[in-house]
Amino acid sequence: MNYFVRSFIDWIFRRRSAGVTLVKIGVPLFAVVLVGLTVGVTIPTSHGPFIFSWDSAGSTGALSWGVFVIASFIVLLGGLLIIRDIRQESRKKAIVIEARGLRDWQGQPLASAVPSSIPGRREQVIIDLRQGVVDGQIVSPDAAIRRLASLPDDIARRCDGLDRSDISFVLGGLAPVPFLFLLGVIVDDESRTFIMDWDRTQHAWRALADEDDGKRFVVTGLDAANAAVRRVALCVSASYDVLEADVRIVETGVPIIKLELEGRNTSSHWSETKQQQLAQQFLDTVMSLAQQGVTEISLFLAAPASLTLRLGTLYDKRNLPLLEVNQYEQGDPKRFPWAVRMPVAGLPQAELTQR
Repeated sequence: MNYFVRSFIDWIFRRRSAGVTLVKIGVPLFAVVLVGLTVGVTIPTSHGPFIFSWDSAGSTGALSWGVFVIASFIVLLGGLLIIRDIRQESRKKAIVIEARGLRDWQGQPLASAVPSSIPGRREQVIIDLRQGVVDGQIVSPDAAIRRLASLPDDIARRCDGLDRSDISFVLGGLAPVPFLFLLGVIVDDESRTFIMDWDRTQHAWRALADEDDGKRFVVTGLDAANAAVRRVALCVSASYDVLEADVRIVETGVPIIKLELEGRNTSSHWSETKQQQLAQQFLDTVMSLAQQGVTEISLFLAAPASLTLRLGTLYDKRNLPLLEVNQYEQGDPKRFPWAVRMPVAGLPQAELTQR
């Protein structure tokens, strides 16, 4: 039933083709002329019946030829518009990038859930990071980083010869936070990017189509950064809580800046507008730290996959501080046993930091 309703809504609000519409108008006109349709209407009046008749095969030959010419022009124009639309559509490409990195599970591919409103032929790119993963715990993060490192060349090959306006990206994935953030950094936001997320209750990929509830990050601790501070710990709690006691195990003696989402839970991220505003708050905070002289940020991020990807796409590779994104492991006494340094601020490749 859900599939039927979604499909029906997509069909109602589908993009209409002007060429197809013109052909639908022109073909019936051809039928009127070629079939020899006769139309007659009699209307009784006080002065006798009023008769209107038209016979395409009769004495109104000039009118029939006029209709034929008009119908030919409409159909020809419609055909040209259809050819134009097909050529434009053939140039467009939607590169669907899905990161798989939690468990040995195939599931529904992201490409099959991309809405029809996103134009272009689909090209599926699955980045399987599960080599070295045991039930969601990363055993060999360096192997996963190497797989992500090859993605820029793959993207460049797929985009070769295409105009940037004809390319769009669809991102989604179930993977550890550092890898999702790194994927966002690699893809960047220079092309149109659509982000989807996995709904654990519906067991399906979903677009971020809910209403904005107006809840935003509460930012605290910015006053602790000053001209003498070069490194800070940035704690972003968008789903679960990032506990200061856990952060202090690996980051001692550095200021802690917190971004805590009001009313946060694991389902408070399904609005595109809300995510854009949260991402802007994150970016503004990082820019503020950079203006105060901070050169290194250790990011502790508890957020849904879609928001993590979005933050990565917005992080400026040249003008913002060095950034390492920490991986949380509840069963590890260090809590954050490793992190990934992002390829930003002059760092050419992502690097693994083991603790």
